[in-house]
Amino acid sequence: MHLWKCVPPIALGAILALTPARGADDDTTRALTALKAVTKEGKGNEDAGPAWKTLVSKGVPALLPALEAFDDDNPTAANWLRTAVDAIAETEKAAGRKLPADKLEAFVKDTKRSATARRAAYELLVAQDAEAKGRLLPGLLNDKSADLRRDAIANQLDILEKLARPTIKADLEKLFAFTRDKDQVELVAKKIEENGGKVSVTEQFGFVTFAALVGPFDNTAGKGFAVAYPPESAINATGTFKGKGDVELKWGDPSTANKSGAFDLNKLLDKHKDAVTYAQAVVTAGAETSCDIRVTCATAVQIFLNGKKLFQREEYHHGTPFDGHVGKGTLRKGENVIVLKVCQNNQTENWAQAWQFQMRVCDATGGPLPLQQKVTTAGKTETHKLGWLPEMKEEKK
Repeated sequence: MHLWKCVPPIALGAILALTPARGADDDTTRALTALKAVTKEGKGNEDAGPAWKTLVSKGVPALLPALEAFDDDNPTAANWLRTAVDAIAETEKAAGRKLPADKLEAFVKDTKRSATARRAAYELLVAQDAEAKGRLLPGLLNDKSADLRRDAIANQLDILEKLARPTIKADLEKLFAFTRDKDQVELVAKKIEENGGKVSVTEQFGFVTFAALVGPFDNTAGKGFAVAYPPESAINATGTFKGKGDVELKWGDPSTANKSGAFDLNKLLDKHKDAVTYAQAVVTAGAETSCDIRVTCATAVQIFLNGKKLFQREEYHHGTPFDGHVGKGTLRKGENVIVLKVCQNNQTENWAQAWQFQMRVCDATGGPLPLQQKVTTAGKTETHKLGWLPEMKEEKK
């Protein structure tokens, strides 16, 4: 039985009201509804196959409605839709027909659309129009789509290197402000330095470079992940606590991280196993600000902002993809307390000994925010731009 045959009329009407209908007939609309209902757990797969065939059979008239149906929060459905879009494009190419370039270009420029769909439309467009890349990429340097922004930055960097004009340092510095991906940030920073300039990669990423640490607390058999030890709700780095083995603990002076914002807990706290530690940082915002708190860590973590848990993941030694853990929250005007809970298990393999974290505060695109951080060194508290490092102090004078 097809999905659209068993959906109550009222519910189906509500669903269809949310489905763009540009150029879509009833069969196309029903097929899109079925494909959008597919979940990663496999729900809806039975109806997806026939719906996919129906959509592809509609050809070009179904192309834009299919792109409009993409949802970045449902990658499984997006995969079905992307293969349908590609199949339609292949059929048209085999028949020697062009896709509607003007509509595809307008779709790419429409930032309200799904980033995945805009990327798909861009690829379809440049595949049949070699000049489209040159028209579109200069306007995508600050795009919210990570993929389109990346291509735009790579394209602009190539242009600057070929021109080698006298203003290249200034041009590179402007380009640096748009960079988000780690490799591009580091590459553009290096080229700026080669041309006599200097920028702060640490500040561009918004790395937390100072954090007070306290631990270890008990994590035997992984039980500590679910235990709210007192530092979890602390509003400042004061007080003493009973830690693992009833050892008395207190917050250490804020530790200075390296330029990559990495805190090696094996060095800062010793090589503890079955352990929990907390890191606390205070960030100041000039106004209420939406933010991402992004953490790179190989072990289980929880992220808190002003006492509210934003994110948790209980996995150990699963790799360390950059920005692997993301907590989305809102900074209030003034001081904000960020607490990171980092756990370690008892695995003995050499590759399972890493116990460290990297944390940054940024906007939704991964770009810097105008934030300050309270920094305490040698008993003196100061406020510096987020990402500040001591050796950079003289460079700013």
